[in-house]
Amino acid sequence: MDKKVKAIVTRAVPYREADLILTLVSLEEGKLTASAKSCLKPGAKLRYAAAPMNFGEYMLSGKGDRYIVTDCVQYDSFSPITADIDKYYAACLILEMLARLSPEAQPSLFLHSVNELKAMAYENKAAADAVCDFLLHTLNDNGAGLDFSACSACRCILDGDASYSESDGVVCPHCASFDGIKIDAVSRAFLAGENREIPDSLKNRANIMLADFVYRTLGVRPDGSYFKEQR
Repeated sequence: MDKKVKAIVTRAVPYREADLILTLVSLEEGKLTASAKSCLKPGAKLRYAAAPMNFGEYMLSGKGDRYIVTDCVQYDSFSPITADIDKYYAACLILEMLARLSPEAQPSLFLHSVNELKAMAYENKAAADAVCDFLLHTLNDNGAGLDFSACSACRCILDGDASYSESDGVVCPHCASFDGIKIDAVSRAFLAGENREIPDSLKNRANIMLADFVYRTLGVRPDGSYFKEQR
């Protein structure tokens, strides 16, 4: 059976002498696995289609869950990202999370992923800002959005420290439970989008905290290698 899907390559693993096994996440069907035949050979026609981050319309042939890439119309490769190590690791985090959260189609998360890659590649968006916004989208798109600007209990405006718990969400210090995780004022303002003009070290601290909230809420831990590289 042949099919066309709009998809992005999240992983490419060598197989046999010259093939690659691709993990594709598609807009229409979620995660798929497909073989890219002979793509490790010099001058391979579809070598570009087997590169991680390649985004395009893939033509697949196969049965059940076994597919072969027969053609690809490339929309974008986001190649400028590979020239910046921070953006490259941020892109790896985005692609890994997209794949792990897309056993079925997640159109909104798919589009948010593409938009964050585009912003890093062509709009000079900082890696830490892209990671933050992607993780916030991940929570929102899975029905677990967090509001870092208002207390989820009393609805007061948050302008300093806050607290997080799985049962309460983000709350002010007055509504915080004894087992809540403290969110310092700088991290809260960054996660709320109120102040993104802070040093990268503080952005990364806030993102590590946000990644922990994602894990506690969705049970999927964002890629640790990104945060390791930022230390």
